[in-house]
Amino acid sequence: MARRYSLKRIMDELQDKSVLIVDDDPGMLRAMTKVLASEGMQVTGVSDPVVVVKKLADSKKRFDLVITDLRMPMFSGRGVLALASALPELPVIIITAFGGPDVEAQALRLGAFAFLEKPIAAAQLIEAVKRALASSPIREA
Repeated sequence: MARRYSLKRIMDELQDKSVLIVDDDPGMLRAMTKVLASEGMQVTGVSDPVVVVKKLADSKKRFDLVITDLRMPMFSGRGVLALASALPELPVIIITAFGGPDVEAQALRLGAFAFLEKPIAAAQLIEAVKRALASSPIREA
């Protein structure tokens, strides 16, 4: 019974968490949005770099987590990471199809919470999100 309660508590903690996903691949953006929304999270998916800047700068909309692709044509994941790092306590998960140990080490040195290589299984994404949100201080609305 205690195990069920703690699983329920974890699921409750994911409810209504706000996640910004940045990816230039519409299929990947849709898939990640669907997976996280099915966990009860409020997901905003964007591919336009101007929109990313506006979303992160909007003082009324606070995100609990950012997930960003590393390589995008007009705006890199490093740029998103730099913008997000200006906001206190905002974890960033970097995803890429062009990874490797050196790229991962660099992303983590730059302040990413986690680094995932595409293709990403739904369970892998959910686990990384849970860890990121668990490590981030709870924010009051």
